[in-house]
Amino acid sequence: MKLVFLCVCVIAALHAHYHATTQAAQLRRVWMQDHCKNGICMNIEIGRNDFVLLSQMPIANQIMLSFLNSSISKIPSLMFETFPDLQVLHMDNCSVDVLESPQFEGASNLKSLSLAHNQLRDIPKNIFLGAENLHSLTLNNNKIQKVHNMSFHALKELKELSLANNRLEHLPTGIFAPLRKLLDLDISGNLLQTFPRGIFDKNLNLTQINLGRNRFAVFESELFKLQHRITMLDLSGNVLQELILNFPELSTAKANNCDLRKLTVYGYVSELELRNNSLREVPHLQHAANVTSLDLSHNPLGAMRGNPLRRYIGLERLNLSAINMHDVPEQLFKKQTQLKILDISGNALYNMKFTIFDSLKSLEFLCFQQNNWNCDFLQLLMNSYVKRRDVGYIEDTIEPEMVDDYIDGVACWYENNKSSKKCDSATSDAAMELAIVRNDMKSFVDVMDKKFVKVYRMLDEIKAHL
Repeated sequence: MKLVFLCVCVIAALHAHYHATTQAAQLRRVWMQDHCKNGICMNIEIGRNDFVLLSQMPIANQIMLSFLNSSISKIPSLMFETFPDLQVLHMDNCSVDVLESPQFEGASNLKSLSLAHNQLRDIPKNIFLGAENLHSLTLNNNKIQKVHNMSFHALKELKELSLANNRLEHLPTGIFAPLRKLLDLDISGNLLQTFPRGIFDKNLNLTQINLGRNRFAVFESELFKLQHRITMLDLSGNVLQELILNFPELSTAKANNCDLRKLTVYGYVSELELRNNSLREVPHLQHAANVTSLDLSHNPLGAMRGNPLRRYIGLERLNLSAINMHDVPEQLFKKQTQLKILDISGNALYNMKFTIFDSLKSLEFLCFQQNNWNCDFLQLLMNSYVKRRDVGYIEDTIEPEMVDDYIDGVACWYENNKSSKKCDSATSDAAMELAIVRNDMKSFVDVMDKKFVKVYRMLDEIKAHL
């Protein structure tokens, strides 16, 4: 029995030695120094079993390293021993699919790391040990489904973090707790629906946060009650029908493509983007006078009666494109003396009164293309206002066979027929009916566009799950 057992052990040992020898024979030696010049490494292919030789000795004073047109399954283990002074490492679109400890040993000088557009699925615990001075970490456009409370444990100096366009459905409560100096967080383009309570309680210095293109149906301002320095918030592309913002002072708030129907803002905001929602009236902000930029384009606001902009006296940029507007009320812009850029394109405007422009003393750019302009009125508008005041504008892109004429590049229609080239300055019933039909068609197209956006969003979610 002892002899048999000994023979079995010897055979097993020989088999293991043969397997190890065969595997070693399959290792392909890759000399990276043959592919790198002036901080740019090109056309490198490194498989999981390749034996990577970076250099025969450490390379000093190499601060930045970027990989282009390369396929690398993992970061070479001796990367930071070979480049001890490395501060910036870009390995975007390199097919990196795993991070293995001790991946960043010796990376104490590393300040910026970008691993965007790779194949990562998991951020292991304590993986960044050794890179304690990292300021910027970019992990967007991977396939990350899982992060842990200790994934970013070592990154106490981190200021910018991007996890955008991954497959995250949940975040653990303590995931961001070590990042006390974090300023900019981008987790847009994931599958998040809610946040655990207290997830941002340690990130008191946050100034910018992007939550766009997730699945939030409700936004809880209470989660950011301790973040008094937030100046930029992006919630675009979620399914928010009602939104309450409660921040001391926002420089920019974005909620585009949300199907938003009601907005309440406490505190101050300077730039407000509400493009492509379902708003039927201009939001009533307590501090509307502090808004300098307002984008309400592609909302079914309609006639804009009752001077709804009267409190927005500080506006410098205003976008009212494609809001189903058939005419412009005479008093609509009476309070906008500081307005520099006005967009009323994509509506069903036929003509309007020139007294509208009396208060727009600061106007520098007027977008009014893609309307139903009467040719005679448009000619008058060009000569008496646009050219005389040297106001910039955008030309139309409508096919020539779809319009009657162009005035300085802007499409228009004659009231009667193309040959007469004349029309009365008054708005005829026929012209108004034509404008309404065109506008209804635009509204229908807008509705279909929104439906297609939702369908594409569902397809992206199905693709992400697959």
